[in-house]
Amino acid sequence: MVFSMETSKQETLSQVLSFRSFIFAIILAIFVYLLIMIFGDWEDLIKQIFNVDPLVVMLAVFLSLGNYFCRFFKWLLFTRSLELNIPFKDNFLIFFAGLSLSITPAKVGEAIRAFFLQKTSSVELSKGLASTFSERLIDLLAVTILALLGVFVLEFRQSVDFLPILVIILLGILLGVLIFLFDPLYNIFSWIFHLKPWFGVGKKIDKFRSDVVVTFHYDVFLGALLLGIIGWTCEGIGFFLLAQSLGISITFETSIFIYATSSLLGAVSFLPGGLGVMEGSMELFLVNLLVISLSTAGALVILIRMTTLWFGVTLGLIFLLLITQRLGKNVSEQSKMKFNS
Repeated sequence: MVFSMETSKQETLSQVLSFRSFIFAIILAIFVYLLIMIFGDWEDLIKQIFNVDPLVVMLAVFLSLGNYFCRFFKWLLFTRSLELNIPFKDNFLIFFAGLSLSITPAKVGEAIRAFFLQKTSSVELSKGLASTFSERLIDLLAVTILALLGVFVLEFRQSVDFLPILVIILLGILLGVLIFLFDPLYNIFSWIFHLKPWFGVGKKIDKFRSDVVVTFHYDVFLGALLLGIIGWTCEGIGFFLLAQSLGISITFETSIFIYATSSLLGAVSFLPGGLGVMEGSMELFLVNLLVISLSTAGALVILIRMTTLWFGVTLGLIFLLLITQRLGKNVSEQSKMKFNS
């Protein structure tokens, strides 16, 4: 029975992490960036990109790396709260390898970490998935808080219109967390899945919840949330510096608001990497709030996406190669041991 459950989870993972979905994301990205260039006077857009100080671009990449390290330490908090016996080096490689699939819908492809944890440290898939789910949920909560704070700080009248939507999203996330954490609320919804037609599904959800709840201990939750806010602020600073380098007159608070809100809209769109939605909303905010040209806004959007999302994917592919080579070496060593015995 356990074997069949693990097999079904592996089949689900293989569908999520398919090569086809990765190629679809690449094609979608090309289409989105072509649209940005077409509608934004592509000659002027490219000229502005190449006029940006390379040191500022490198600093934006460094800040993006800071966010990924914050995310890694969140991941470390969750795996340790589940008492998973994973060597630090393996955990490091596995986390960063997961970034290679950040361009899957809602970044669910990062669940590949659960597969690698099982292969390297014999960790149950459910526990690896619980760590991934917790890390993504905290990330979503952190960026929502930053977006909400940005609304309150901004003096632009136009941005106030987005407050009700952001409040609803934040309350929705909080409600989801509360349902997962507190038994009375969970029981209100979970009894549906324990009816005869869905009894098997209900048992799997209970098992998954038991793993997830462990990751939301008071100290772990607060530590992870703080790391999430710091990480997203790092990328917001990168956005601010790139905007300044392009000659855009923008305050730090406005930068955080635009970047956090666009990231949030991209995340809840469930499109691969938020492609299209994040870029479109970011351009909309930039053009309407700051009254800048489409080419300048497009240049900033492309630069920030290259130094965040696509830098992360490239970094992830390097670590994916390293971890797969390591797994291949382990398999060959085990085969030799079996042959010699």
